[in-house]
Amino acid sequence: MTLNHWVEGSSPSEVTMRLFCLLFLLTGITLPLNAQVFELKPKEFLDRIKENPGTQVLDLRDAEEYLHFHIPGAVNIQPAEEFFLEEVRDQLSASDTLFIYCRIGKTKEVARLLLENGYRVIYNLKGGSVAWVEYLEKERRKGEKSGR
Repeated sequence: MTLNHWVEGSSPSEVTMRLFCLLFLLTGITLPLNAQVFELKPKEFLDRIKENPGTQVLDLRDAEEYLHFHIPGAVNIQPAEEFFLEEVRDQLSASDTLFIYCRIGKTKEVARLLLENGYRVIYNLKGGSVAWVEYLEKERRKGEKSGR
């Protein structure tokens, strides 16, 4: 089938729709339209966790960093592990929402993988654990100043 045959006798809107569908298929977009990743600053990240008691938090850093400190309740699974997705499914309950963080907030590829495998809403800690520590330190200093 040639392109002329495909569009011959079609209205401009039909041609546009067919081209859109073809482009959609060719680009390999397979994510549902409602799948989303939200970048949250540390305070927003913390607030969302507090609002949702059953929140699932995934720490993507290496084991040493996790042992040094981690967000309470976080599960540590490194994306480089051979069975990363299986580990996520084993250690976190079936849910469509997940909070994730790494060291500096570069989780785009992991978020996409998780979206492609059933998660629909992912909250990513903008700036990662580095921003988290800075936020906690800033809050601690505020507390000290107000306590004087």
